[in-house]
Amino acid sequence: MRYQITVTDDSQGKNVVDITWEIDQTKNKRKTDDLGKYFLRTDLDMKDEVLVWNVYNTIREIESTFRTLKTDLDIRPIYHKNDDSTIAHLNLGLLSYWLVNTIRCKLKSNGINSNWKEIARIGNTQKVISTSGYNKALKEITVRKCSEPEEKLRMIHQALNIRPRPFTKLKSVVHKPKLKNVSATRIRAIGSG
Repeated sequence: MRYQITVTDDSQGKNVVDITWEIDQTKNKRKTDDLGKYFLRTDLDMKDEVLVWNVYNTIREIESTFRTLKTDLDIRPIYHKNDDSTIAHLNLGLLSYWLVNTIRCKLKSNGINSNWKEIARIGNTQKVISTSGYNKALKEITVRKCSEPEEKLRMIHQALNIRPRPFTKLKSVVHKPKLKNVSATRIRAIGSG
């Protein structure tokens, strides 16, 4: 065991009142020395192991991003029944990956090295709230507000040169036209032609 754990209980021996722990340095060093090796098998003619490792990590990152995008965008090849939809699927997937890769490249140049799943999770912490109501004149009033971004999201916004709050408050009074009830007889008269 890498830790020395001490448990202190009360005088009756029924309840634990304190737990202390510390790392056993001799066992910790042995544990890190015995971590093992990582083997990659490839048919590429590359002698430089750093290059092989970078290619492997790039492929892993691409696969992970595509997996996340396919989940978020709900694009799966099993839905396609013809060539046109398959081509649309490929185009959408590549366009999405290009966008993700551009965003991640810009973030990495600013010291933010999170994967796409984490970036999306951080982005989902900011919310937009729309509230509608009617005033005394029975006119619909809609107020839309954006929450303050958390610190991690604020850093992403700064790196991407995006305003932290896309809008502070939009207030609109929209008088939507009321739909007229069209009687069923009139619809049948139009349909019978």
